[in-house]
Amino acid sequence: MRRRCPTLSELNAFTAAARHLSFSKAGKELFVTQSAISRHIATLESYLGHALFIRATNGLQLTRMGATYLSLIRPALHTLESATSQVMATQQSAKSLNVSAAPTFAAQWLFPRLKTFRAFNPDISVNFVRYSVADYKSTELDFDASIQYGYGDWHDGDAKYLTGRETRLVCSPDYLEQHPIRDLEDIKQCTLLQHIEIPLSWEYWFSTYLGDYERARFGPGFNLFSMIIQAASSGFGVALMPHCLIEKELATGQLVDVFDRSFESPLGYYLCAPNWRSNMESYDRLSQWLSHECLHGSGSGVPNKPQPEPDCPYCVAGLTPAP
Repeated sequence: MRRRCPTLSELNAFTAAARHLSFSKAGKELFVTQSAISRHIATLESYLGHALFIRATNGLQLTRMGATYLSLIRPALHTLESATSQVMATQQSAKSLNVSAAPTFAAQWLFPRLKTFRAFNPDISVNFVRYSVADYKSTELDFDASIQYGYGDWHDGDAKYLTGRETRLVCSPDYLEQHPIRDLEDIKQCTLLQHIEIPLSWEYWFSTYLGDYERARFGPGFNLFSMIIQAASSGFGVALMPHCLIEKELATGQLVDVFDRSFESPLGYYLCAPNWRSNMESYDRLSQWLSHECLHGSGSGVPNKPQPEPDCPYCVAGLTPAP
């Protein structure tokens, strides 16, 4: 069955001729003869059943149908070129990986541990690019992989859970001294530090552990976990934080764990990649290392940590993940 689509040669000839309004200039751009361009255009016009150009002694002009057709096919050709370029770039940069990572996770958890990945994988260059929320339906991505905070439901990409579902209620020592908290009910008397991008986090916590609370979404808001860490450390109120982001602050006493226990959250950090990039060697190696750090690392929050895996090079090497 014949596909209802002209050839790329015909479409390229048409767009070049429309751009220059000249068959000869279009031929020079595409490194073919003027007569080849003319034949491609004639074949395309016959296929479509419409004239695309007005041929006059002073040059070419697009017909109304020609101008309409050009506006319709341009986005499709651009998408095709972009997708082709990205796949070719993936092959050319098999030993590099552009990662878009949630800023606080990168600074608090990833960077202190990354030296072990670099030590085991000196041939892979990990580049950190601007963080953006993943939209894997788009082919215009400037990253190969990303570390996202969410539910893991990115259906157009590969998503592997890393860490972050274990959360803790924390505040500064001074705040806790001024606002004694003896049980969960006392949290209602505290200032609740809110994450603007995750407005339902406190509401979920209350509904799960105490019951609905009408003021669960009331409190000063911040758009980064790093800002909430600083606000909590400065005595602004109580923060609901992924444990993986505050290991250092808890260890140094900058923050205190109000109840000395974790609370399960439906949200967490995931390593994600578009489906067509998830087979990159550099992505596979980063994924394996991250899995090792999250499952076997101290402070990972994983109860009953699994035994070392015989096919994991980090376990085989007896690597102790960064604390």
